[in-house]
Amino acid sequence: MKAMRILSACVLAVALAGTSAAQFYNPPSTDIATNSDARIPAGRRSGIRIDQKLGTVVSPDWQFTDHAGKSVTTGELMSKRPTLLLMIFYKCTGVCATELLNAQKLIRGFKKDNAGELYDLVVVSIDPSEKPEQAAQKRQEFIDSYKRPGTEDGLHFLVGDAKNIDGLADEIGFRFQRDEANNQITHPAGLMVLSPDRQVVRYFVSDEFEPRPVLLAIKDAREGKIGERDDRPFFLSCINVDPLTGQRSLNILNTVRTGGAATVLVLMFWIISMNRSTKKQMETAFEQEGKE
Repeated sequence: MKAMRILSACVLAVALAGTSAAQFYNPPSTDIATNSDARIPAGRRSGIRIDQKLGTVVSPDWQFTDHAGKSVTTGELMSKRPTLLLMIFYKCTGVCATELLNAQKLIRGFKKDNAGELYDLVVVSIDPSEKPEQAAQKRQEFIDSYKRPGTEDGLHFLVGDAKNIDGLADEIGFRFQRDEANNQITHPAGLMVLSPDRQVVRYFVSDEFEPRPVLLAIKDAREGKIGERDDRPFFLSCINVDPLTGQRSLNILNTVRTGGAATVLVLMFWIISMNRSTKKQMETAFEQEGKE
């Protein structure tokens, strides 16, 4: 009973710590990137997200322009192999740049699986003012980093008008906001995996991508299997991304929760160990008294 009272007190203390943290901790907006130093009005924040519309089939008729100025459609680009889809904009120096850098690391991590063979990478600018020249520059930087000759045909960097950009974004649940008056674009970060019939099979809602799970998602895409939602538990969310700079900082509330849970487990182990030790000592004492 005494051990249970101690354990209950520990759990209560952790709960109070979490509550107190919630009182002084103001979570940052889920908005991930913008091309301006202006702060995002609170009323605009709720619309910035990725709705995971697993199983959605992307229309083949969305029209874009590639790095060479050639008109292409989603049907032409996304109907041969699984597609890794990124929606960013090329002028962005915040999380867009981080996403592209991590996408480079991702596909370099596919040791034997090359772009244009196992999958296609399609990068779509969400800024209708951007031109094919900007797409070509980013694509060339990507190719120079990838360093796998003969894979260029699997790397597609596109620009388009607002109608086609917004149509594609709406189909896949990519919710962003474009403020043309102030030259601002606010958007979430994430990688989408599509099957060869343009069905959305997996979302990775992050600006960091690990090779193994993405390869498994590509395999599922080839087989037409729908993956699971990207619902990461809170203990994997102890890092916040600044919406303006892409810099990371601790999420205090989640860190407290994680530390609290770990503390409870350690205390439970300690209490159980102490109870066993005490019980063993008492049994030994009784045995000695019986012998006397």
